[in-house]
Amino acid sequence: IDKESSKDTVILLHGKRYNAYDWINSGIAENLSNQGFKVICFEFPGYGSSEECDLEKEEVLLEFVKKLNISSFHLVAPSFSGEISIKFALKYGDMLKSLTIVDSINVDKYKEKLNEIYVKTLIVWGKKDEIAPYEFAEILKNNIKNSTLFVFENLGHTCYFDDAKKFSEVLINFIRA
Repeated sequence: IDKESSKDTVILLHGKRYNAYDWINSGIAENLSNQGFKVICFEFPGYGSSEECDLEKEEVLLEFVKKLNISSFHLVAPSFSGEISIKFALKYGDMLKSLTIVDSINVDKYKEKLNEIYVKTLIVWGKKDEIAPYEFAEILKNNIKNSTLFVFENLGHTCYFDDAKKFSEVLINFIRA
């Protein structure tokens, strides 16, 4: 067995004002890699140095994983990509080993459908988030059956970068549980 192919894959999506390199610069990608995970820092078309495309973003992610022959993976999605991950989980949840939603926007739009997400889900929230209110974390926790909530009491919307070490620890422990 090729060691590389036996590693669990973790795909890190990015927030609207960020790109794939932020996961590298924060040390989170390296922390995951050092724990034996195959890490992919995914960048949506139209961000960083890539061109925009016409596909819905969850469909772009689907095409990406298909092209790489990835049949199952852990998905980590902050901010605007949290909404994309919700849509992905609703359509293609059987591909996910786990879902981590961090300070997602527009959670209230999906309140009636969240109970259809059955994948093991970690919800991470900065209690002082002024972009995505804490009530969104509670909506997710109360409606996704197999979910766990971790709260950074004194941090805001970018809690995962503001305390990258703790975020990495919580994420790794969740994925391994």
